Amino acid sequence: MKYTKSIIAVMSLNLLLVFLMIFVANKTREIEKNNNNLKLEISKINENLKINEIEFTFHKNTSYLKKLYSLYFNETNSNKLPQVISFKQLSKDEKIINLVKIRD
Repeated sequence: MKYTKSIIAVMSLNLLLVFLMIFVANKTREIEKNNNNLKLEISKINENLKINEIEFTFHKNTSYLKKLYSLYFNETNSNKLPQVISFKQLSKDEKIINLVKIRD
């Protein structure tokens, strides 16, 4: 019976280590669940970004914008291309150019 104290000490240490391992495993499982939830949220956000990029390319398309404009407004703009003025034309004094057009 001379080893009883050392056996009890080692068994209590093993029991303490078992409980600590269970505690750590529980915490890591919670962290793993949070990581999986974050991965799902990130994938949803990435999918929304892909959809927004597709919508952005459609909005840059002029025919799509014309169709969208015709849905919400009755009159269409007859000027398809705006009049582009070069710097030389702007610097000429003999020609009067209206830079701003105000609609009523």
